[in-house]
Amino acid sequence: MAPPQSSEPRTVKVAIVGSGLAGLTAAYLLNEPIDAEDWSRGKVHIEVHLFEKSATLGMDSASVSIPIPGSPEAMRIDVPMRSFQGGYYSNVIALYEKLGVSFRQSNFTYSFSFMAPSRGDQKRRITTTMIHNGASGRHGLSKPAILGGIPREKGQLYVFYLFAKLWGAGLFVVLTIQIAVCYAITLWHSIPIWRSKDIETMSLGEWVMEVEPSGHVARWLGLDVAWRDYVETMLLPLMSAMTTAPEEDVLSHPVEEILDYCWLTLGTPHYVVNNGVQDVVSRLTRNLKLAHLSSPITTIRPDSNDPRLISVECSSGEVYDGFHHLVFATQASSAIPLLGSYMNNLPSSAEAQRSALMSQILCLRAFQYRSTIVINHTDESLLPDDQGDRRDLNLVTSGWGEDEDGQDEGLCVSSSYTMATHILPTPAGYPSHLPSIYQTTNPFVSPRKESIISVSALERAVLTSEGKEALEGLCKIEERRWGECRTAAKCTLGSIQGAGNGEGPGVWFCGSYAYLGIPLLEGCVVSARTVVEEGILRREGLRLRTEPWNV
Repeated sequence: MAPPQSSEPRTVKVAIVGSGLAGLTAAYLLNEPIDAEDWSRGKVHIEVHLFEKSATLGMDSASVSIPIPGSPEAMRIDVPMRSFQGGYYSNVIALYEKLGVSFRQSNFTYSFSFMAPSRGDQKRRITTTMIHNGASGRHGLSKPAILGGIPREKGQLYVFYLFAKLWGAGLFVVLTIQIAVCYAITLWHSIPIWRSKDIETMSLGEWVMEVEPSGHVARWLGLDVAWRDYVETMLLPLMSAMTTAPEEDVLSHPVEEILDYCWLTLGTPHYVVNNGVQDVVSRLTRNLKLAHLSSPITTIRPDSNDPRLISVECSSGEVYDGFHHLVFATQASSAIPLLGSYMNNLPSSAEAQRSALMSQILCLRAFQYRSTIVINHTDESLLPDDQGDRRDLNLVTSGWGEDEDGQDEGLCVSSSYTMATHILPTPAGYPSHLPSIYQTTNPFVSPRKESIISVSALERAVLTSEGKEALEGLCKIEERRWGECRTAAKCTLGSIQGAGNGEGPGVWFCGSYAYLGIPLLEGCVVSARTVVEEGILRREGLRLRTEPWNV
C-alpha cells in the first residue's frame, strides 16, 4: 500500500561514528530506499550523520598520491594494502559488484625470508628460504637462490660444480615434498566435518602441537621436524602478515577461525580494486549529505529536549541533537570512553539503560588491538638480497631481540612481527628512471629516512579467546548447517546490540571485530548490514525496498 500523501514524514536521525568500511556501508544502506511495515504510521525519512575525526573519510584517510613527472595523473597508493580473496570475502565482493566497483584478480606471489642481524663488518642479510608462486598454491613453489648452488668459479672442477647443483636441486625437491605434506595436514584438519569439538576452544599454538606428526614412521621420515619448520617459516609468518600481529598473538589466536580461512579460501583468487579504495568511498557516499569531518566526538548525553534521544558533542564544541540511534563503526576501545560519558550523563532514574550500557562496555573490553605501522618508501634493502628471490609480497622474519640495532621509534615494531613488503605495481607512464616504490607493513628495521614517502600508524583488531567468547554479545549464530564452518554460519544480532528493549535510543556496533572469523573487511560489511537491517530498520518498523546484495 502506498503511504498517505498528506502525512508529514517522520524523521529518524542516525549518528554513525567512524568512516571505515563498516561506517560507510551502514551509511550507504540507510540512504537506500525504504518501505514501512505499516504505512499507517506515516512516511519516514532517515537522516544520517557520519562523524569522522580525520580530515578525510577514514577508509581512504591514510592513502597517499605521488605525482608522476610529466603527467597530470598521480600514482595513488592505498594505505593499508587492500586485497580480498574469494570464498572468504563473499559479501565484500557482492557489495562491490552492486556498487559497480571495478576489481581484478591479483594472484600474489610470496617470498619467505629470514633476516640475519649485522655482526661486526657484516651487514644485515635477508635470505629467502622458500618462494610461493601464488594462485592458492596451484602454481607451486620455486627454488630460492640459496639452493641454486655457488656459481662456478674459474678453475673449479666441473664435477664439484655439478655436485653442488644436484645437491641444491635434490634438497629443494625434499623440502617441496615436506611442505606439500604439511600443507595437506593443514587442509585435512580444516575440513569442517573432520574437526574435533576441542577445536572451538583451542589456540593455534595448542593445535600446532596437537597435530604434529608423532608416530614412529613420521619421526623416522623426519615429518615432526618438517612440521615444526613449516609452522615456523611459513604458517606463522603468513598469519602474522595477514593479521598484522606479532608471533605471540598469532600463536594464541583461536585456531578455528584460521582453519575456517584456509578452508573457505582454498583454490580461490585474490582481488584488488582497479581504481583504488577512493573509488569504493566515492560510490558508498554518493547519497551521503551530512558527513562531519575533523569532528571527533568527545561527549554523548541525553538530548535536553527529549531524554529518549541522544546528543553528541564534538571537540569543536558543536552539539548535534535528536538522534534516535547511535552506531559505533569504530574500534571497540574507542567506543568505551564515549559509552562511559553517556552512562555518566544519564539521570539516576535510567537504571535499566545504565545497566544495558555497562553490559556493552564489559563486552567491548574483551576485544584487543595491536599497533601497525605502514611505510611507503623506495629502500630496497628491506627486500631479499638476491633480486631473483623477490616477489610481489616479501615476508621477512627475524630471531633477534628487542634491543637489536635498526630499531627506530615511530618507524619500527617489535621483531616478533613479520615484516611484509609489497612491491607496488607502477601505473602506465611511470618513468623508468625513477626508483620502484615499496609498501612495508610492520618493519622491524627502518628504511633509510631519505627514502620514506609516508608513514602511517594504525591499529588492528586481533582475535583472542576472550574476544571470541564476548563476540556472542554482538553477533550470535542463528543457523549453522551440517558440514559448514563457523565463519560461514548465518548470524543475527547479539544480546547487547541496541542497548535495551527499545524504550531508549538504539546503540549499535559494527566493524571487523563485530562478526565471526578473523577481523577483516568481510566482518565490516556483514556486521554493518546486520545492524541496519535487523537493528535500526526493524526497530523503526522499516525495511529496505530491495535486497542490498545477494551472496
